[in-house]
Amino acid sequence: MLVAVLALSSKGYASDPGTTGANFLELGIGPRAIAMGDAQVGLADDVYATYWNPAGLSQLKGQELGLVDTQYLQGISEQFVGYALPTRQSGTFGLSFTYLGVGSFQGYDATGTPTSGINASDLAGGLSYSHYLYSDPRTGAGLSAGVTGKWIQEKLDTVSASAYAADFGLFFTPGLLWGEKLDGLKTGFALRNVGSALTFDQESFGLPRVLTEGASYTGHLWNESITTAFDARQPNDGPQSIGIGLEILTLQSFVLRAGYTSEGDLGNGLRLGAGLRFKTIQIDYAYGNEGDFGNTQRIGLTLRFGPQQQNRLSDAQQCYDKGLGDYKNKRYSQALVEFNKALEIDPTHPQALEMMKKTYEAIKQQNTNLLSAD
Repeated sequence: MLVAVLALSSKGYASDPGTTGANFLELGIGPRAIAMGDAQVGLADDVYATYWNPAGLSQLKGQELGLVDTQYLQGISEQFVGYALPTRQSGTFGLSFTYLGVGSFQGYDATGTPTSGINASDLAGGLSYSHYLYSDPRTGAGLSAGVTGKWIQEKLDTVSASAYAADFGLFFTPGLLWGEKLDGLKTGFALRNVGSALTFDQESFGLPRVLTEGASYTGHLWNESITTAFDARQPNDGPQSIGIGLEILTLQSFVLRAGYTSEGDLGNGLRLGAGLRFKTIQIDYAYGNEGDFGNTQRIGLTLRFGPQQQNRLSDAQQCYDKGLGDYKNKRYSQALVEFNKALEIDPTHPQALEMMKKTYEAIKQQNTNLLSAD
């Protein structure tokens, strides 16, 4: 479905490669995202959502600070700083800065004579905001929208150009609304870099817009948390591409990642990464091969602090659903425990008390049948 939608839109959306400026906006942010093949629009659940899909910021439960250092080819480096602040009533706010430095390289005049060194750099600063359009705290279902406003600058020696742009996003989580099987599903949509052109002297370059739809699913296998993600992308300056990512959380805090992206013409598209995730701190690393041009490495630090917002109604509903499954499978003792947990968390739960009564009756009937059989 994602590829089909992009295929329909691509005819009037794409333009020729090499016709846009500020291409550093396409490089991606965060070791987690890069290691997962840039498949983040349907997953973005951390401070890096300021880049991938601002609507995903609504998923944050507490404040986050993200710091990333990226080492590219031939001494080119990039640094990112992002901060996100969720509030109970007013939505989630974000702030981000990206700086890419090319370093100094040899300059030449019109006759080909070497001159002094030339420096080049790119800079982008953004303000993000996300808010729920629909939210059901009991089931965890929600639809959120987000926007990021950006100021962009490219500089070459003494010449510079600036532009303004915006990113728009939507994010949907079905939660438990349609059953447990869809609880780990997330879907997203993002349109990035919509704005003015960069003008150097008399020549203008449009921004590298990209339309992306994505989906992710988090479940458990062999007691390990496993997340898969898929993105389909249509840029305005190149062909469609896809990203596929896998993330495995094991040993409670150790994370392994792998991904593939068909975007770009360097390397084989494969990405690898790992990380350590704790309650208040997360360290991530990503590796990508760029063919004959070498390897790219990213290191990121994410800090979580402040009070964490808890969704008591959703926690109670999860206990209730687990108890309901136990009841249907005639595991009545386990069902009573889960229904009781649901009521302890949420005394107003509409079905938990009724199901406790039914479970007690089922236990009585079960005991009666056993006595009759004796």
